[in-house]
Amino acid sequence: MKKENQMFWILNFIGTANIIAALALFFSIQDPMISVMLIASGILLVIGGYADRNHRKKHKKKP
Repeated sequence: MKKENQMFWILNFIGTANIIAALALFFSIQDPMISVMLIASGILLVIGGYADRNHRKKHKKKP
């Protein structure tokens, strides 16, 4: 696995797990604040994975 894709997959996996956990908690404990925080955290992790991959690709091209 390429170094530029490794962090992307790790962050996407953790972000997706946070979103799934948030949905499970929302239906089980009915507290929207905890679910909103976990969903926001998951979305930020996924966005961070994309940003990290794009950053590594841009800097890899420059000699």
